[in-house]
Amino acid sequence: MLGFSVYLGEPFDEDYIEMMLQEGSKYIFTSLQIPEDDSAQYIDKLQDLRHFVGDRAEIIADASPHAFQNLGLSYDEPTVLKEMGIDWIRLDISMDVPSIVSLLDEVKIVCNASTDAIDLLHKLSQENIDMSRIMVAHNYYPRPETGLDREYFKAQNQEIKVHFPDVSIMAFVPGTTYRGPVFKGLPTLEDHRHTHPLVAAYELLKLGVDDICIGDSYMQSTSLFQLSNYIHNGIVSLYVTSESSYLDSVIGKVFHNRKDKARDVIRAEEARAQHNQRDIHPERTVTRSKGAITLDNIIYGRYMHELQIAKVNLERHEGVNVIGYVCKQDIECIDIIDSGQAFQFVKGEEI
Repeated sequence: MLGFSVYLGEPFDEDYIEMMLQEGSKYIFTSLQIPEDDSAQYIDKLQDLRHFVGDRAEIIADASPHAFQNLGLSYDEPTVLKEMGIDWIRLDISMDVPSIVSLLDEVKIVCNASTDAIDLLHKLSQENIDMSRIMVAHNYYPRPETGLDREYFKAQNQEIKVHFPDVSIMAFVPGTTYRGPVFKGLPTLEDHRHTHPLVAAYELLKLGVDDICIGDSYMQSTSLFQLSNYIHNGIVSLYVTSESSYLDSVIGKVFHNRKDKARDVIRAEEARAQHNQRDIHPERTVTRSKGAITLDNIIYGRYMHELQIAKVNLERHEGVNVIGYVCKQDIECIDIIDSGQAFQFVKGEEI
């Protein structure tokens, strides 16, 4: 599932929130413990957020005992938390098991997957509780060089999945507008700090994550479309610039990379299978850089109409027309188109 972040110390961008909900977001993450914020406004802002969102998404509030104390709240009053609009409490610092069990009467619990979730899940599983009311979420890391190590992250997720296969795991990808005061993105993995959000989400899902949440306050609509289309439909969408009416004609069409995955190119399985196609004559038979979109012409004989994306730089070939290019900002997305992966071209422009 998809989630996004709204910070209570900032003005609400209702258009952005609505856009995220329209793209199928099911979770809204917020924090009750941002040091730079005036926390006195948190409760009113949280209720405003609940009123705007209604029941279209669930609100996850990150908190600690110290944050609750500053707000005049108590873990012993779960009904109050529910009335504030909180659906899930994320325990940034672990609590004793009886207190967590008490909270579960009204709200659901998110354990900290980056630290003590495994130990806490073992303890909670001994209680007579509904484990579907428990999830785990990793931290995000504002400061460069502090994001999680990939192997540690993978090992944590694997252990959770082995012992608690029904507990979902959430992790964060950076947005396209970075949140202050550091302005260096809010990823879970350090490797993802400057990675395309689609690539980051793809890798998190491969590493055992169930729910992807955007850590920063904003993601532009083009990147959001790519993220949502992959998470909900399994399609890698590539923004492209066209040099041919043929490429224009297949914008939006869904292709699949052949199952016998090639080393150097993405091969659109469906392209040559189409019937009643006209002859393709040589045109723009130029050097193919990574991201070049090509169509084989009549010189290539039975390969005519073969539609490809270059995964590496390739020499020109008189039988291969270059009909467009994947936009520069999406070049790294080519590498996640694996065997049998669905993909499509979307009209775009270089950023």
